[in-house]
Amino acid sequence: MTKAGFGVIGAGIVGGDLHAQVYHRMPQAELVAICDLNEARAREVAERYEAPHVYTDYRDLLARSDIAAVSIATPDFAHREIAVAAAEAGKHILVEKPLATTVVDAEAILRAADAAGVKLMVDFQNRVNPAFVATRKAVLDGDLGELKYIYARLSNTTYVPTQMLPWASKSSALWFLASHTLDMSCWLLEDRPKRVYAVSRSGVLREMGIDTQDFHIAIVEFERGAVVTLENSWILPETEPNVFNFKMELLGSEGVMHINTSDHRMVEKFTRADASLPDVLGLSADFNTIRLNGFVLEAIARFVDAVVDDAPVLASGAEAALVTRVLAAVEESARSGQPIELDR
Repeated sequence: MTKAGFGVIGAGIVGGDLHAQVYHRMPQAELVAICDLNEARAREVAERYEAPHVYTDYRDLLARSDIAAVSIATPDFAHREIAVAAAEAGKHILVEKPLATTVVDAEAILRAADAAGVKLMVDFQNRVNPAFVATRKAVLDGDLGELKYIYARLSNTTYVPTQMLPWASKSSALWFLASHTLDMSCWLLEDRPKRVYAVSRSGVLREMGIDTQDFHIAIVEFERGAVVTLENSWILPETEPNVFNFKMELLGSEGVMHINTSDHRMVEKFTRADASLPDVLGLSADFNTIRLNGFVLEAIARFVDAVVDDAPVLASGAEAALVTRVLAAVEESARSGQPIELDR
């Protein structure tokens, strides 16, 4: 069996558990090293997933000849420097979404990967979410006719910006969440956005000490005429049964589809303390087997396939750069109050 060495840069919630776990469990992968500015956190993840090497400087990890590919799971705004260095070191790259939070950074990453001839994949995990795989099949089969409108809501409770992400003030629900739903819209429509109009509001989070917008609402027009509404908030109350609320509606000339991945109520749990709707799609991992369960882990596994077996990446750097370009236009529109035309 062909194997490849992998490193994880950023040992927080996503890199330190999900990415490291996949590289540890998949027989085609060897988890070689973990890097994080917090050495104690990096060591804890390395011990948990049996990675033999720990670093606090990503350049030391990239210098290893036994690492063929890396995951970059640093905060939204901190991808460019590491990704460019990884490409220049000849490493294949999996970057957590969004690829970058500025167009300049996204284009720099693309240029570096192209110049080095390395694979660049962005972790748009919902492309293997069973709900959206079924939706895409229905669209491609023509069940809905011509898609006319998509409504996409993905929001978080205040737990995410106030407790989960210490860097929330340097991002927003737009970058953290709309990167998913905009990618889904482009993927389902197989089309490119041409114009955006957006509004945002602030105040609730700033009163909590988090200097970022409470929500963005964006209307995105696509080249073939479809319209998408993106709704993203970080101020849902923490009494919600799940930390995220994710719903989509697709309206076509011949039908409609409703997707609810957050409170589908397939499983309900009620205790004396609280009520919850346990996830059965994304993180349903069975830790007693090397097999992977759940689309969140499967998306990372697709990167292993790309590196080891030369399979296509799940989502390309170019597709992710388009998402960055559109979300940057959403921010500009929200600031100016004017629609923004997108260049080809």
